[in-house]
Amino acid sequence: MISVKQQDQFVTLTNSKFTPKELEWIEAKSAIISTKETSHKFNVFFSLAARFISSEIPSWNDNDLKTMENIYPGFGKGLWTKQDLARVRFMIALDVSVNKSVLSSFFEIAEMKEEIALYKGLFLLKNAASFRLQYAEGIRTNMSNVFDAIASGNPFAQVYLSEDEWNQLILKSFFMDRKLYPIQHLEQGKNEKLAHMLQDYVKERWAAGRQVSLEIWRMIDGYLREDIKKLMLQKTFKNSEKQIINKLLQKEGSQITIDEWDAIGKLN
Repeated sequence: MISVKQQDQFVTLTNSKFTPKELEWIEAKSAIISTKETSHKFNVFFSLAARFISSEIPSWNDNDLKTMENIYPGFGKGLWTKQDLARVRFMIALDVSVNKSVLSSFFEIAEMKEEIALYKGLFLLKNAASFRLQYAEGIRTNMSNVFDAIASGNPFAQVYLSEDEWNQLILKSFFMDRKLYPIQHLEQGKNEKLAHMLQDYVKERWAAGRQVSLEIWRMIDGYLREDIKKLMLQKTFKNSEKQIINKLLQKEGSQITIDEWDAIGKLN
């Protein structure tokens, strides 16, 4: 669970990313929505961020990025605009006693860029666990930008989702043809049930004469079934795929490092 100190650090680190005029606007509106009586103005200010805050992606020095990673593991894997940062600060500003009702209702009317910020910001709430079902519902989206906000560099999934919900996130990544390596805590999320589901998916794809993402083997590695091994021996592979398959068949797991898997994801 995120602490008040970490929330304060997030606010402090983001201060320098805004112009004085932008920061003045953010702080003034944050103060208004921080009280229960005026929290209903959240929707208006959240939407108005597109008018008052630049959409540019700010740069981070190494020290600040390291601190941000300690607060929000995976931060550097996602693309955070200044509008995202401002909107998340509004989410943090809401009183915990009302943020569930305010945010849940806003999810129903939010447009795409607003949804992106909402899903990015959930992890930074003190009652983040209360939004598990909302987050899991978001996995169903067919909007790639929104899905990336849910999956890429977002620590919420591994911390709060159930195993079945996590598995659906990974499966959806392949169905939507999204990169797997930016997903936070991939190795911790490996499990036998997921590996079996993915191997069934591989069989279906191969039976239809179609290829699979090389990253799929990352989540299967360590749980390779005999029927898949037999199919591997019957097929002809080339280049990177051939190297990966050979390593999996020779000795599962020990020959492919996390860095190598990440490199595979970036190149394919």
